[in-house]
Amino acid sequence: MTTTASTDKQQGFNLPTGVTVVSLIWAALAALLFILQFIPIPLNDERFEEGATATLSPDLWLPTLGLDGNTIIDVGAVDSLIPFWIAALVFAAGDIALAYYRREQEEKLLRPLYRALTIFLAFWSFFGHLPLWDALLHGIFPRSPQLLYPRTTVVSLTAQHLELVIVSSIITISIGLALGIMVTRDQFREFLPLVSDLVNSGQTVPTLAIVAIMVPIVGLGFWPAIVALILYGMLPVVRNTIAGIEAVDSFIIDSARGMGLTRQQILWQIELPIASTIILAGIRTSVVINVGTAALGAYAGSGGLGVPIAGGLSQQIYAFVLLGALPAALLAILIDYVLERIEFVLTPKGLQIAG
Repeated sequence: MTTTASTDKQQGFNLPTGVTVVSLIWAALAALLFILQFIPIPLNDERFEEGATATLSPDLWLPTLGLDGNTIIDVGAVDSLIPFWIAALVFAAGDIALAYYRREQEEKLLRPLYRALTIFLAFWSFFGHLPLWDALLHGIFPRSPQLLYPRTTVVSLTAQHLELVIVSSIITISIGLALGIMVTRDQFREFLPLVSDLVNSGQTVPTLAIVAIMVPIVGLGFWPAIVALILYGMLPVVRNTIAGIEAVDSFIIDSARGMGLTRQQILWQIELPIASTIILAGIRTSVVINVGTAALGAYAGSGGLGVPIAGGLSQQIYAFVLLGALPAALLAILIDYVLERIEFVLTPKGLQIAG
């Protein structure tokens, strides 16, 4: 992020211009939500009592993370009962504090991760606010008596969706990196065509077909969807790992050998750091693909945002379809942004095109 001395003098703070803009955005959002909490709106879904009202200003919802015997990772959500306009002010103050106290340094770690965290909490809080979804869907489908999926909430469905994405991505990245590194070693290079064909076939077969095949084998539930997501998301990780390592100049490798580095040292200290930008781009692509593909897991009983989509299509309640599709699209954008920030943090300084 660039800095401008003249702007800093005009503002009276030794802060980068971008940080000031971000802080002002949080402050403006806080002011808007503070006003909205005094404006009641009617609730239209049939689950609410007739004449019930609420506001569009949400509370701060916090994600929870635990372990589960069936899904490995248990993602949840809890209402902190703190109005989000207060949280937005805290986010603005935190951004200013980070910029001010670290103004003499080139910030590459704390500020990008802090912004990614605060934006994630903002999305999570709006996902948890049912009156917002009620008002949005009523504006699109004013004649529909059913707007909100009756069995659960948007934030609960999003938590189930994240469970699918996180577990499948961890397994996919682990296997994909191992395969990509393995076939670039001289002793395993003969397996490169075989591995390429296998990971390519994962995206050749339709994901829904993989889910249907796995259901009779492992049963309904979480794991059929996980298997399908692993097979579908493997290609970008393996392909980018191979491409990144193969792109390392052979003269660099020869120089490292001449300095006495072992094969393992060359891999971890030279090849992987240089290839990190390409590898991280593949991981980011794979995870975002899994966000969209995970909706098909609803047909195997795995939950997630595909549940209202499938239910809405079968019952011809199109508000349910949008209730699943819109959060899934927003979640994909959110995760792509968070991963982009993480990619920026993990990329070696010498390989960054722009900070």
